[in-house]
Amino acid sequence: MIKSLPLSLNDNEFPADHIMAYRLDGSSITWKAFSIRLACWQSKLCEIKHKKVAVYHSDAVEFLCIVLVLWRMGKIPIIPANNLNATLQLIALETGCLIGEFPDRLGSMVDKPYKEADLIETQANQQTAFIIYTSGSSGVPTAIYKTFEQINAELAMLEEHWGDAIKRTVIVSAVSHHHMYGLPFCILWPLVAGRAFLNQDLIYLEQLLAIQDMAMTVISGPTQLEHIPDTLDWSKLKHYIRVIFSAGAMLSEVAFKDCQRKTGVLVTEIYGSTETGAVAFRDQSVTAQWQPLNGISIKDSDGKLAISSPAVIAGGWHVTEDLCEIDVHNQFALLGRADKIIKVGGKRISVTALESRLNTHHWVKNIRIILLQNRKNRVGAVVQLTEEGNAQLVDQGKLVMSRTLTKLLTEYVEKIAWPRYWRFVSQMPVNQQGKTTAQDLRVLFDNKTRPRLPQILEKTTDEASGKYVVEFIVPHDLFYLEGHFPGKPILPGVVQIGWVIHYFRELFGDPGNFLRLEVLKFQQVIQPGEKISLNMMWDETKDKLTFHYASRDCSHASGRIVFTERNTLV
Repeated sequence: MIKSLPLSLNDNEFPADHIMAYRLDGSSITWKAFSIRLACWQSKLCEIKHKKVAVYHSDAVEFLCIVLVLWRMGKIPIIPANNLNATLQLIALETGCLIGEFPDRLGSMVDKPYKEADLIETQANQQTAFIIYTSGSSGVPTAIYKTFEQINAELAMLEEHWGDAIKRTVIVSAVSHHHMYGLPFCILWPLVAGRAFLNQDLIYLEQLLAIQDMAMTVISGPTQLEHIPDTLDWSKLKHYIRVIFSAGAMLSEVAFKDCQRKTGVLVTEIYGSTETGAVAFRDQSVTAQWQPLNGISIKDSDGKLAISSPAVIAGGWHVTEDLCEIDVHNQFALLGRADKIIKVGGKRISVTALESRLNTHHWVKNIRIILLQNRKNRVGAVVQLTEEGNAQLVDQGKLVMSRTLTKLLTEYVEKIAWPRYWRFVSQMPVNQQGKTTAQDLRVLFDNKTRPRLPQILEKTTDEASGKYVVEFIVPHDLFYLEGHFPGKPILPGVVQIGWVIHYFRELFGDPGNFLRLEVLKFQQVIQPGEKISLNMMWDETKDKLTFHYASRDCSHASGRIVFTERNTLV
């Protein structure tokens, strides 16, 4: 029997030695230790006047503590997908109170004067548990109010279906807990069922090796499962992984079979949305169709999937924008989206028609069309090329490629809807849930918002030896990859030198003024998506910084940077 939210949080809620969570190093967090963190956050938040409070924290334990304390105080947590500036502007429409990790205020509390709009009466009467945002796959993310009744209903269905299968396992997540898939599966479900979870999200699956002595349920998405490294020794993990869940997008058949071969586990895919929560599941070894969870009814509503579920709306039907085909066994197939319509020059244009037509070319592997409001509502196209298409891009250039593809639209699509801006990428941008959102695509057309720095995995410092290590991944949408080079993007050498100086100053402080480079070597190019380790060694007596870029298989670049003595130049 699982508990119901919100919890009372009294001393008897769980035994003192009950393990709530584990850290990546294998150490445990008991209910007693968790209660101490609850008390700490209670003292920090007791003076908050706001009804709605934005919460973001990368540590799942700290995040859960904040949410539980806010519930105890009668507050409504707002859960943003990330802490980027665009998201913060969205949050500002709901509240001026930010708790947790936000830009330039890590670990701090921000409580600005703000007059909040009154909650809609029906929402207040239904005891809102939290506000969370849709992924924004088709436009601007929308705030969704979730009630305790809806959340408890979903958790009860999950436990009924898979409670026995994941009994006595640790919940390990490779997806964000700031999302309507990760939040229930990675935190709330294990909480009410008394199961332990990992306090941090896995950035890459190799991290599973650090916790291989535990029986695990892995919460993942297609992004991670479709890029399982062959170099990982899965024989060490096969005895520990019990169940793998995947959601956010459909897992390809190739990835499903590859995952089964490597892990020995059949992936259970979950279909749902922010609005509905988990709705259905499938096992591709049995069928490609989706099976509704017990307690959920489905029907065809003018070709769209309609859902009746206690986790959505009591006694009513929620009509999705997913096109479907329901068979005689009450299972369904997904046939695409019905809401992919944009207005260009006052005309309604089908995004599906544009994408389908352009996808017929043998150069195109995947394509996404987006309306660029900051470019006078013109149409943009993001194209992932085939191997042949990529070779053509290298040989002929971007202009020839865009003109060739545009010819496909003649006599099929009105000229006003032809893409005016093109971006050719080695991989579609995806979030942790495996979705390509409108916001991710827009960034590719706005150089001001494209990242200038890598995605950091870990930083380590040894002040005694003067050694510093920064592990990172090169983003596919990195600003410096634009035009360097079309079809074969690589990280420029000057950017590599700039990153060395940037991260060394961040870790060590001001080493002085740049003087010269010594023994500089570029052995192997660095490409987007690669996992890189930047090793730095500081010789303070000579004002010299030795650096080395390396990956698992090779050395990429190395050299020394010589600085003048600190503060000697004005």
